Amino acid sequence: MGDNRQEARGRGLSRRRLLGASAALGATAISAGPGPALAAWLAPTPWQPAGPFYARFKPLSIDNDLLYLPGHGERAEGRLIHVVGRVLDQSGKPVRGARVEIWQANAFGRYNHPRHQNSNLKLDPNFQGFGHDRTDDDGAYRFRTIKPAPYPDSVSWVRPPHIHFAVYAPGAEAWTTQMYFRGEALNATDRLLQGIADPHDRARVVVALERPGPEFEADSLVGVFDIVLGQPGLESKGA
Repeated sequence: MGDNRQEARGRGLSRRRLLGASAALGATAISAGPGPALAAWLAPTPWQPAGPFYARFKPLSIDNDLLYLPGHGERAEGRLIHVVGRVLDQSGKPVRGARVEIWQANAFGRYNHPRHQNSNLKLDPNFQGFGHDRTDDDGAYRFRTIKPAPYPDSVSWVRPPHIHFAVYAPGAEAWTTQMYFRGEALNATDRLLQGIADPHDRARVVVALERPGPEFEADSLVGVFDIVLGQPGLESKGA
């Protein structure tokens, strides 16, 4: 496994180069770099609840590569994806040193969390489902993970594939949101996604996965998710 992880790290290019590559895949003006689009006051990325599967215990492995676990010879099952983006404040300035956390279901729709332990969905022993990164001077972050599967949240509600985000900017409370995937039929019936009333705001949390250029693994897909943090107290609480 060490050789696999070393190979992965060897291909782990700088954030700036990764973001440059993602811009070529259709990234937003925010990800592509400062410009006229940042002159206006930016609306915050829609707030979404953290949900019941946030890791309130200390995971075994916390970094920005969810593909491998320490001591495991095999990688997590599922389609390899990269999620890259920038964290900005509402004036368009990059937020440096913010802790970006993600948590998600595995390729079978199962969370590695005590509250999901009675699920009949398969648990992938090589996928922890949690990770974190810290933004650089450009506000950039990146994750390497797998695309999650949908899962039943209740008898009548199946949640579409999504990734949870929590951003802890220096001196601020957590800003939580969820990232969805373009083209998923379940998006149209998801209560949380459709609960974002404004169609423009709703579209901002739905990300297209694109085929990569030479900066990424040939069998991977890349999505760009920029996060604009709201001002303190704007939407700090929720269900």
